[in-house]
Order: sequence, then C-alpha cells, then structure tokens
Amino acid sequence: MGGEHHELEEGGALKLDWEKLGKVAGTNSSVVPAAVQDARTGTLLILGYANETALNASFERGVCCLWSTSRNKLWIKGETSGDFLDLVEVRVNCEQNSLLYLVTPRETGACHTKDSNGATRPGCYYRRLVASPGRSISLEHCCSASLSSLGRAAWELRRAVAAAALLAVGGALGAAMATRRRP
Repeated sequence: MGGEHHELEEGGALKLDWEKLGKVAGTNSSVVPAAVQDARTGTLLILGYANETALNASFERGVCCLWSTSRNKLWIKGETSGDFLDLVEVRVNCEQNSLLYLVTPRETGACHTKDSNGATRPGCYYRRLVASPGRSISLEHCCSASLSSLGRAAWELRRAVAAAALLAVGGALGAAMATRRRP
C-alpha cells in the first residue's frame, strides 16, 4: 500500500479517482465540499469536506476543521503535522452546497506530502496535467513555492497600490485643507 500511495502522490501517471463522490455518498455522511484557500495569497491549498460538526469546530477552535470521509471523523488540520491553518473566515456559495475556508497557514505547509527536500508542501496542488497529442495525460511536478511566491507578490502589489492610493488621497486632502485655510 505504501508504494501505491507514493506512486499516487509523487508519480507521473494520472490516476484520478473518478469514483470519489460515489464513495463519499456511500458513507452516508452529510457533507459539502470545502475549498481551503490561503487568505493572503489566494492559493488553493486543499479540497475537503465539511459537515455541521466540522464547521462548528472550525469556529470554536479558530482553525480549519474538516470531516474525514474515509475515517468518518473530525479532521483538525494540523493536529498531527503541526501545520495548522488559522481560520480567517468561511464563505458559502450561492446554492449553499459548498464552503470556502479562508485561512492563514501557521507554518509553511498545508499538504501531508513532502517535497524532494523533505519539506511539507504549501498546498496539495503541486502537479500539473500535461497532454501530448496522441498520448495519454501525464503529471508533472510544478514548483508550489513559486506559485505561492507569485500569489504573495500579487498580494504585496495590491497592498502597495492601495497604500499609494491612500497617500495620494491623503496628500490631495491635505493640500485642499491647506488651500482652504488661507484667508
């Protein structure tokens, strides 16, 4: 089983679990999909499931809690790895059939897998699908760190633009006030 999981998590062959939703339905768990996103960078970290117990636990604990459909129990993200995801807010979609957890990672990782250096990966989406004409789809590792860096850079740029806009407005207001004070 260890070899199968290693190949699934690190290998280059596409082995999508097309039966996942059927398996979830077969557990008779009342759950909705829950996307977990880094609130600072916008990076999608993981996709899991939440039920009322997990949602309430998230608010009570202030960390991302999901429902493990394979173990049929509460999954407190970071409880075993130390990679807690602090809860910023939770959103619901228009049809109220999925959730979006906005979180701030306490450490560097969110995925249970490790990269070639033994470091926890920032998120679970560290491979891209590569399609070649006449060939099957394969997987290729991509650098999660650079994706996170791009997200962080975009966030920093938005913050810098907002700060510049506030300074410009403040400067314009200051100039207007100074002009207005003159007799």
